[in-house]
Amino acid sequence: MESQVIDELRARLERVEDELAIRRVILSYGPAADAGLASKAASVWFDDGVYDWDGKGEPHEGSAAVERMLDGDGHQRLIAAGAAHFAGPPLIDVHGDHATAVNYSFVVRSEDSRYYLWRVSAVRWDLERAGSSWRVRRRTNRLLDELQGGRQLFAEVLGGMT
Repeated sequence: MESQVIDELRARLERVEDELAIRRVILSYGPAADAGLASKAASVWFDDGVYDWDGKGEPHEGSAAVERMLDGDGHQRLIAAGAAHFAGPPLIDVHGDHATAVNYSFVVRSEDSRYYLWRVSAVRWDLERAGSSWRVRRRTNRLLDELQGGRQLFAEVLGGMT
């Protein structure tokens, strides 16, 4: 009986540790991107991971492509003018060495010494354990706008969560 209790506690602790590690991966991206640390921000992706950032655009294939995007003129102009990529707290579902998380993503921009909310997205993160850490296999962003892509993404993921 005592052995069973210890095993249950161990499993619960491992789940909490996994969720905290996944949360750290997700929440590290925005500050690294805003600091201009493209390599650090991209390092949370697998080498063949995918960043599907726009339903109409081409996904960034691999951590190197994510890094190039962050080092690119568009992102560099955005952060030079003043921007913040803010991730809401993720809702995480762990199944062994795989996890799915959803959260809100807000991009705040600066203009004329004022800040305004520029983009609001629904985000799905598909993660996998890589040794003793977690990395991103795929991140899917969809705007929460009249096209309903963000709403559909949330419904799809939440409908499958336990």
